[in-house]
Amino acid sequence: MSPSLCLYTPSTDPSGMGAHVLDLVAAFAGSMDVSLMGRATPQAGWLLDRAAALGARTLGLPSPRDPAFGTAVSRFLATYPADVFHCHVGTGAENWDGVRLARAAGCRAVVQTQHLPYLLASPRKRRAFHAAIEPVDRLIAVSEAMRRTYERIGVSPGRFTTVLNGIAPLRVRTDRAAAREVLGLDPQQPVVMTIGRLTHMKGQCHLVDAVPDLAARFPDLAVVVLGDGPLRETLAKQAAALGVTDVVRLPGHRADARSLLAAADVFVLPSRHEGMPLVLLEAMEAGLPVVATRVVGSSEAVDDGTTGALVPPARPAALGAAIGDLLADPQLRRRQGQAGRSRYRACFTRERMAAETLAVYGSALRAAGGVRG
Repeated sequence: MSPSLCLYTPSTDPSGMGAHVLDLVAAFAGSMDVSLMGRATPQAGWLLDRAAALGARTLGLPSPRDPAFGTAVSRFLATYPADVFHCHVGTGAENWDGVRLARAAGCRAVVQTQHLPYLLASPRKRRAFHAAIEPVDRLIAVSEAMRRTYERIGVSPGRFTTVLNGIAPLRVRTDRAAAREVLGLDPQQPVVMTIGRLTHMKGQCHLVDAVPDLAARFPDLAVVVLGDGPLRETLAKQAAALGVTDVVRLPGHRADARSLLAAADVFVLPSRHEGMPLVLLEAMEAGLPVVATRVVGSSEAVDDGTTGALVPPARPAALGAAIGDLLADPQLRRRQGQAGRSRYRACFTRERMAAETLAVYGSALRAAGGVRG
Protein backbone atom coordinates (compact mmCIF):
# COMPACT_ATOMS: atom_id res chain seq x y z
CA MET A 1 0.00 0.00 0.00
CA SER A 2 1.37 3.42 -0.97
CA PRO A 3 1.64 5.94 1.86
CA SER A 4 -0.43 9.11 1.83
CA LEU A 5 1.67 12.28 1.97
CA CYS A 6 0.93 15.78 3.23
CA LEU A 7 3.54 18.42 2.37
CA TYR A 8 3.53 21.64 4.37
CA THR A 9 5.41 24.91 4.42
CA PRO A 10 4.61 27.89 6.66
CA SER A 11 6.69 30.25 4.49
CA THR A 12 4.98 33.43 3.31
CA ASP A 13 7.38 33.66 0.34
CA PRO A 14 8.62 30.13 -0.43
CA SER A 15 10.65 30.88 -3.64
CA GLY A 16 13.31 28.13 -3.95
CA MET A 17 11.76 26.13 -1.13
CA GLY A 18 8.49 26.20 -3.04
CA ALA A 19 10.19 24.97 -6.22
CA HIS A 20 11.65 22.08 -4.21
CA VAL A 21 8.20 21.20 -2.85
CA LEU A 22 6.71 21.32 -6.35
CA ASP A 23 9.35 18.90 -7.59
CA LEU A 24 8.30 16.47 -4.85
CA VAL A 25 4.64 16.91 -5.82
CA ALA A 26 5.50 16.23 -9.46
CA ALA A 27 7.51 13.15 -8.51
CA PHE A 28 4.93 11.60 -6.14
CA ALA A 29 1.46 12.74 -7.24
CA GLY A 30 1.12 9.94 -9.79
CA SER A 31 1.88 7.14 -7.35
CA MET A 32 0.44 8.21 -3.99
CA ASP A 33 -2.17 10.48 -2.46
CA VAL A 34 -0.49 13.90 -2.10
CA SER A 35 -1.73 17.01 -0.29
CA LEU A 36 -0.10 20.38 0.21
CA MET A 37 -0.86 22.90 2.94
CA GLY A 38 0.66 26.36 2.58
CA ARG A 39 0.10 30.01 3.31
CA ALA A 40 -2.56 31.78 1.26
CA THR A 41 -0.47 34.93 0.78
CA PRO A 42 0.10 36.82 -2.50
CA GLN A 43 3.73 35.61 -2.53
CA ALA A 44 2.84 31.97 -1.80
CA GLY A 45 -0.40 31.43 -3.70
CA TRP A 46 1.46 30.35 -6.84
CA LEU A 47 2.74 27.29 -4.97
CA LEU A 48 -0.76 26.09 -4.12
CA ASP A 49 -2.01 26.77 -7.66
CA ARG A 50 0.81 24.90 -9.35
CA ALA A 51 0.62 21.98 -6.91
CA ALA A 52 -3.10 21.64 -7.64
CA ALA A 53 -2.36 21.60 -11.37
CA LEU A 54 0.07 18.72 -10.75
CA GLY A 55 -2.63 16.69 -9.01
CA ALA A 56 -2.17 17.55 -5.33
CA ARG A 57 -5.01 18.34 -2.95
CA THR A 58 -4.32 21.80 -1.51
CA LEU A 59 -5.30 23.95 1.45
CA GLY A 60 -4.50 27.64 1.80
CA LEU A 61 -3.78 28.52 5.42
CA PRO A 62 -4.15 31.74 7.40
CA SER A 63 -1.37 33.07 9.58
CA PRO A 64 -0.39 30.75 12.46
CA ARG A 65 -1.35 33.67 14.72
CA ASP A 66 -4.92 33.48 13.41
CA PRO A 67 -7.18 31.48 15.77
CA ALA A 68 -8.52 29.63 12.71
CA PHE A 69 -5.08 28.23 11.81
CA GLY A 70 -5.03 25.24 14.16
CA THR A 71 -8.61 24.31 13.38
CA ALA A 72 -7.95 24.42 9.63
CA VAL A 73 -4.89 22.14 9.85
CA SER A 74 -6.55 19.67 12.22
CA ARG A 75 -9.75 19.42 10.17
CA PHE A 76 -7.82 18.90 6.94
CA LEU A 77 -5.73 16.11 8.45
CA ALA A 78 -8.83 14.52 9.96
CA THR A 79 -10.58 14.57 6.58
CA TYR A 80 -7.50 13.49 4.60
CA PRO A 81 -5.30 11.44 6.96
CA ALA A 82 -1.61 11.42 6.07
CA ASP A 83 0.85 8.63 6.76
CA VAL A 84 3.74 11.05 6.20
CA PHE A 85 3.67 14.73 7.13
CA HIS A 86 6.61 16.51 5.48
CA CYS A 87 7.33 20.04 6.70
CA HIS A 88 9.68 22.41 4.80
CA VAL A 89 11.32 25.32 6.63
CA GLY A 90 14.32 27.61 6.77
CA THR A 91 15.63 28.52 10.22
CA GLY A 92 14.17 30.29 13.17
CA ALA A 93 11.69 32.61 11.49
CA GLU A 94 8.81 30.23 10.74
CA ASN A 95 6.07 29.11 13.06
CA TRP A 96 6.38 25.39 13.83
CA ASP A 97 2.79 24.62 14.83
CA GLY A 98 2.15 22.52 11.73
CA VAL A 99 4.45 19.77 13.04
CA ARG A 100 2.80 19.75 16.46
CA LEU A 101 -0.67 19.63 14.92
CA ALA A 102 0.31 16.81 12.56
CA ARG A 103 1.57 14.74 15.46
CA ALA A 104 -1.65 15.40 17.38
CA ALA A 105 -3.66 14.38 14.30
CA GLY A 106 -2.01 10.96 14.30
CA CYS A 107 0.30 11.23 11.26
CA ARG A 108 2.47 8.13 11.42
CA ALA A 109 5.74 9.76 10.37
CA VAL A 110 6.75 13.43 10.65
CA VAL A 111 9.66 14.53 8.45
CA GLN A 112 11.16 18.01 8.26
CA THR A 113 13.50 19.43 5.63
CA GLN A 114 15.78 22.30 6.62
CA HIS A 115 16.54 24.48 3.59
CA LEU A 116 18.98 26.94 5.20
CA PRO A 117 21.97 26.58 7.53
CA TYR A 118 21.62 27.38 11.21
CA LEU A 119 23.23 30.80 11.64
CA LEU A 120 21.32 32.24 14.61
CA ALA A 121 23.32 33.25 17.69
CA SER A 122 20.52 33.72 20.22
CA PRO A 123 20.50 31.01 22.95
CA ARG A 124 16.76 31.55 23.36
CA LYS A 125 16.12 30.85 19.67
CA ARG A 126 18.39 27.82 19.84
CA ARG A 127 16.38 26.39 22.72
CA ALA A 128 13.18 27.10 20.80
CA PHE A 129 14.55 25.28 17.77
CA HIS A 130 15.44 22.17 19.80
CA ALA A 131 11.96 22.18 21.34
CA ALA A 132 10.36 22.59 17.92
CA ILE A 133 12.09 19.55 16.38
CA GLU A 134 11.25 17.28 19.31
CA PRO A 135 8.09 15.88 17.61
CA VAL A 136 9.96 15.28 14.31
CA ASP A 137 10.96 11.70 13.43
CA ARG A 138 13.48 12.45 10.67
CA LEU A 139 15.30 15.61 9.65
CA ILE A 140 16.54 16.18 6.10
CA ALA A 141 19.39 18.54 5.19
CA VAL A 142 19.76 19.70 1.58
CA SER A 143 23.57 19.76 1.79
CA GLU A 144 26.25 18.15 3.95
CA ALA A 145 27.75 21.43 5.11
CA MET A 146 24.29 22.66 6.07
CA ARG A 147 23.75 19.51 8.10
CA ARG A 148 26.94 20.23 10.05
CA THR A 149 25.61 23.64 11.14
CA TYR A 150 22.83 21.81 13.01
CA GLU A 151 25.17 19.23 14.47
CA ARG A 152 27.27 22.10 15.86
CA ILE A 153 24.29 23.29 17.92
CA GLY A 154 23.71 19.84 19.36
CA VAL A 155 21.33 18.07 16.99
CA SER A 156 22.19 14.37 16.96
CA PRO A 157 23.78 13.27 13.65
CA GLY A 158 21.55 10.22 13.75
CA ARG A 159 18.43 12.35 13.33
CA PHE A 160 19.58 13.84 10.02
CA THR A 161 19.74 12.46 6.49
CA THR A 162 21.33 14.53 3.73
CA VAL A 163 19.33 14.61 0.51
CA LEU A 164 20.97 16.99 -1.95
CA ASN A 165 18.55 19.17 -3.87
CA GLY A 166 17.63 18.11 -7.38
CA ILE A 167 15.72 19.66 -10.26
CA ALA A 168 13.96 18.47 -13.39
CA PRO A 169 15.47 19.40 -16.76
CA LEU A 170 14.01 22.41 -18.50
CA ARG A 171 11.22 21.15 -20.75
CA VAL A 172 11.07 23.98 -23.29
CA ARG A 173 14.28 25.80 -24.11
CA THR A 174 14.76 29.31 -25.45
CA ASP A 175 17.68 29.79 -27.83
CA ARG A 176 20.42 32.32 -27.16
CA ALA A 177 19.27 34.88 -29.71
CA ALA A 178 15.65 34.84 -28.52
CA ALA A 179 16.63 35.08 -24.84
CA ARG A 180 18.86 38.06 -25.59
CA GLU A 181 16.14 39.74 -27.58
CA VAL A 182 13.74 39.41 -24.63
CA LEU A 183 16.29 41.12 -22.37
CA GLY A 184 17.26 43.79 -24.91
CA LEU A 185 20.83 42.51 -25.26
CA ASP A 186 23.04 42.58 -28.34
CA PRO A 187 23.70 39.19 -29.99
CA GLN A 188 27.48 39.34 -29.54
CA GLN A 189 28.13 41.23 -26.30
CA PRO A 190 29.52 39.39 -23.26
CA VAL A 191 26.77 38.71 -20.73
CA VAL A 192 27.07 37.86 -17.05
CA MET A 193 23.87 36.87 -15.25
CA THR A 194 22.65 36.26 -11.72
CA ILE A 195 19.14 35.33 -10.60
CA GLY A 196 17.66 35.65 -7.13
CA ARG A 197 15.84 37.75 -4.59
CA LEU A 198 17.55 41.12 -4.21
CA THR A 199 18.51 40.72 -0.57
CA HIS A 200 21.56 40.99 1.66
CA MET A 201 21.83 37.18 1.76
CA LYS A 202 22.27 36.90 -2.02
CA GLY A 203 25.20 39.35 -2.12
CA GLN A 204 24.41 41.06 -5.43
CA CYS A 205 26.09 44.21 -4.08
CA HIS A 206 29.46 42.46 -4.33
CA LEU A 207 28.84 41.63 -7.99
CA VAL A 208 27.98 45.28 -8.69
CA ASP A 209 31.19 46.31 -6.92
CA ALA A 210 33.14 44.09 -9.33
CA VAL A 211 31.58 45.63 -12.44
CA PRO A 212 33.80 48.73 -12.98
CA ASP A 213 36.98 46.67 -13.41
CA LEU A 214 35.17 44.13 -15.59
CA ALA A 215 33.65 46.86 -17.76
CA ALA A 216 37.11 48.33 -18.30
CA ARG A 217 38.33 44.97 -19.64
CA PHE A 218 35.16 44.14 -21.60
CA PRO A 219 33.68 47.40 -22.94
CA ASP A 220 30.43 45.87 -24.27
CA LEU A 221 29.71 43.94 -21.06
CA ALA A 222 26.18 43.51 -19.71
CA VAL A 223 25.60 42.29 -16.16
CA VAL A 224 21.99 41.14 -15.84
CA VAL A 225 20.60 40.93 -12.29
CA LEU A 226 17.26 39.13 -12.57
CA GLY A 227 14.95 39.26 -9.58
CA ASP A 228 13.20 41.66 -7.27
CA GLY A 229 13.38 42.44 -3.60
CA PRO A 230 14.01 45.09 -0.97
CA LEU A 231 17.48 46.04 -2.27
CA ARG A 232 16.54 46.82 -5.87
CA GLU A 233 16.69 50.60 -5.42
CA THR A 234 19.89 50.29 -3.38
CA LEU A 235 21.56 48.28 -6.14
CA ALA A 236 20.47 50.80 -8.76
CA LYS A 237 21.96 53.64 -6.70
CA GLN A 238 25.15 51.65 -6.18
CA ALA A 239 25.54 51.11 -9.93
CA ALA A 240 24.95 54.82 -10.55
CA ALA A 241 27.54 55.81 -7.94
CA LEU A 242 30.08 53.51 -9.61
CA GLY A 243 29.28 54.86 -13.07
CA VAL A 244 28.06 51.52 -14.45
CA THR A 245 24.33 52.13 -14.81
CA ASP A 246 24.60 51.30 -18.52
CA VAL A 247 26.25 47.95 -17.69
CA VAL A 248 24.15 46.68 -14.77
CA ARG A 249 20.66 45.69 -15.93
CA LEU A 250 17.86 45.24 -13.36
CA PRO A 251 14.89 43.81 -15.29
CA GLY A 252 13.06 42.77 -12.11
CA HIS A 253 11.32 39.47 -11.46
CA ARG A 254 10.77 37.25 -14.49
CA ALA A 255 8.64 34.12 -14.34
CA ASP A 256 10.68 32.84 -17.30
CA ALA A 257 14.04 33.52 -15.62
CA ARG A 258 15.28 29.95 -16.04
CA SER A 259 14.73 29.97 -19.79
CA LEU A 260 16.57 33.31 -20.00
CA LEU A 261 19.77 31.64 -18.76
CA ALA A 262 20.32 30.94 -22.46
CA ALA A 263 21.30 34.61 -22.86
CA ALA A 264 24.30 34.33 -20.52
CA ASP A 265 27.95 33.49 -21.06
CA VAL A 266 28.71 33.18 -17.33
CA PHE A 267 26.41 32.64 -14.36
CA VAL A 268 27.31 34.17 -10.99
CA LEU A 269 25.95 33.55 -7.49
CA PRO A 270 27.69 35.89 -4.99
CA SER A 271 25.70 34.75 -1.92
CA ARG A 272 26.73 35.27 1.69
CA HIS A 273 25.07 31.98 2.62
CA GLU A 274 22.86 29.32 1.03
CA GLY A 275 21.40 25.88 1.73
CA MET A 276 21.72 24.21 -1.68
CA PRO A 277 20.82 26.86 -4.28
CA LEU A 278 18.53 25.56 -7.03
CA VAL A 279 19.57 28.36 -9.35
CA LEU A 280 23.12 26.97 -9.48
CA LEU A 281 21.73 23.59 -10.48
CA GLU A 282 19.60 25.29 -13.15
CA ALA A 283 22.65 27.12 -14.52
CA MET A 284 24.63 23.87 -14.63
CA GLU A 285 21.74 22.08 -16.36
CA ALA A 286 21.75 24.92 -18.92
CA GLY A 287 25.43 24.27 -19.65
CA LEU A 288 26.78 27.48 -18.13
CA PRO A 289 30.09 27.87 -16.29
CA VAL A 290 29.44 29.14 -12.77
CA VAL A 291 31.25 31.54 -10.46
CA ALA A 292 29.96 31.21 -6.90
CA THR A 293 31.07 31.95 -3.37
CA ARG A 294 32.59 29.26 -1.18
CA VAL A 295 29.65 29.01 1.20
CA VAL A 296 27.36 26.24 2.46
CA GLY A 297 25.57 24.57 -0.44
CA SER A 298 27.26 26.40 -3.30
CA SER A 299 30.59 24.77 -2.48
CA GLU A 300 28.96 21.33 -2.87
CA ALA A 301 27.25 22.19 -6.16
CA VAL A 302 30.27 23.67 -7.94
CA ASP A 303 33.35 21.58 -8.64
CA ASP A 304 35.99 24.32 -8.35
CA GLY A 305 38.17 24.46 -11.46
CA THR A 306 36.03 21.92 -13.32
CA THR A 307 32.48 23.29 -13.56
CA GLY A 308 33.37 26.84 -12.59
CA ALA A 309 35.09 28.73 -9.80
CA LEU A 310 34.55 29.23 -6.08
CA VAL A 311 35.72 32.48 -4.46
CA PRO A 312 35.51 33.84 -0.90
CA PRO A 313 32.24 35.62 -0.07
CA ALA A 314 32.14 39.42 0.08
CA ARG A 315 35.32 39.72 -2.02
CA PRO A 316 34.43 41.69 -5.19
CA ALA A 317 38.01 41.62 -6.53
CA ALA A 318 38.19 37.82 -6.38
CA LEU A 319 34.69 37.54 -7.84
CA GLY A 320 35.57 39.85 -10.71
CA ALA A 321 38.84 38.06 -11.44
CA ALA A 322 37.08 34.69 -11.74
CA ILE A 323 34.40 36.17 -14.01
CA GLY A 324 37.06 37.87 -16.13
CA ASP A 325 38.97 34.62 -16.60
CA LEU A 326 35.86 33.01 -18.07
CA LEU A 327 34.84 35.95 -20.22
CA ALA A 328 38.33 36.04 -21.75
CA ASP A 329 38.42 32.33 -22.63
CA PRO A 330 35.57 30.89 -24.75
CA GLN A 331 37.07 27.40 -24.69
CA LEU A 332 37.24 27.43 -20.88
CA ARG A 333 33.59 28.53 -20.75
CA ARG A 334 32.56 25.74 -23.09
CA ARG A 335 34.56 23.10 -21.25
CA GLN A 336 33.31 24.08 -17.80
CA GLY A 337 29.74 24.47 -19.03
CA GLN A 338 29.76 20.95 -20.45
CA ALA A 339 31.27 19.62 -17.22
CA GLY A 340 28.54 21.39 -15.23
CA ARG A 341 25.81 19.76 -17.30
CA SER A 342 27.40 16.35 -16.75
CA ARG A 343 27.64 17.02 -13.01
CA TYR A 344 23.97 17.98 -12.92
CA ARG A 345 22.98 14.70 -14.60
CA ALA A 346 25.15 12.66 -12.25
CA CYS A 347 24.28 14.36 -8.95
CA PHE A 348 21.35 16.77 -9.03
CA THR A 349 18.37 15.29 -10.87
CA ARG A 350 14.85 15.39 -9.49
CA GLU A 351 14.58 11.61 -9.82
CA ARG A 352 17.53 11.03 -7.51
CA MET A 353 16.25 13.56 -4.95
CA ALA A 354 12.75 12.05 -4.98
CA ALA A 355 14.06 8.50 -4.59
CA GLU A 356 16.22 9.46 -1.61
CA THR A 357 13.35 11.41 -0.03
CA LEU A 358 11.05 8.42 -0.49
CA ALA A 359 13.65 6.26 1.27
CA VAL A 360 13.50 8.63 4.26
CA TYR A 361 9.71 8.28 4.32
CA GLY A 362 10.05 4.50 4.23
CA SER A 363 12.54 4.45 7.09
CA ALA A 364 10.35 6.70 9.25
CA LEU A 365 7.23 4.66 8.50
CA ARG A 366 8.92 1.35 9.29
CA ALA A 367 9.98 2.76 12.65
CA ALA A 368 6.37 3.82 13.24
CA GLY A 369 4.91 0.45 12.28
CA GLY A 370 4.04 1.07 8.63
CA VAL A 371 1.23 2.85 6.79
CA ARG A 372 -2.34 3.00 8.06
CA GLY A 373 -4.29 -0.20 7.58
